[in-house]
Amino acid sequence: MPLASIIASVLAKTVSTLHASAALPFTIVFMLISAIVGAALVRNRQERRLQNAFIDPLTGAFNRRHFQMALRIASERQERTSEPASLIVFDVDHFKAVNETFGHTTGDAALKTLVTIVARRIRLVDVVCRIGGDEFAVLLSNATAGDAVTVAEDLRALVEQTLLLNDRRVSISGGVSELKRGESTGCWLADADAALYQAKCDGRNRIAPAWSGRRWPARRLAGTVRAHDRRDMTVPN
Repeated sequence: MPLASIIASVLAKTVSTLHASAALPFTIVFMLISAIVGAALVRNRQERRLQNAFIDPLTGAFNRRHFQMALRIASERQERTSEPASLIVFDVDHFKAVNETFGHTTGDAALKTLVTIVARRIRLVDVVCRIGGDEFAVLLSNATAGDAVTVAEDLRALVEQTLLLNDRRVSISGGVSELKRGESTGCWLADADAALYQAKCDGRNRIAPAWSGRRWPARRLAGTVRAHDRRDMTVPN
């Protein structure tokens, strides 16, 4: 709770206490007011600690710790109810070059705007998390891979249309994977990450669904996504 809200709450309770205890000695009234203020401050500290534990301080998205919890919850829910769940993993194309060209302050501002774009497009039941420097994941509840591809394409188009770098546009590439029954959350994430790698290989600024056949070894490629993205970081003219 913001400090202003705490003060307002305390003042309201103080006035109520004074009205209700007009006949009480000053010492008792003072102790009651002190207890109210103390409880409000403790609650505020607890809320801040909880926020710091699960929220990325730069972008306001959930952090990787919350993401791992959300994956487990989605997996357990599917086991109980057979409800589908899908992942979108995406990052900003050539983001290293963005930081080198425009500075980290501009790059940070672009990431904040990116999260705002995502949050406006997804539903309240969905979760957006920052899982790396410029890498994000969106966990879609009760959504098939087809649903996730639609959302991912919408996000890609929205980002492309937005001037994230003053008068310049950036793009994102993403991979999509639907949770298979009995699949571990690690494999689920690896499939989405490998699909992201495929989107990079196909030219960036695109969305790739996880491949269930033998076209490319999704889980083996997943670990090379970051290395691939570092090989060519020149912002195109």
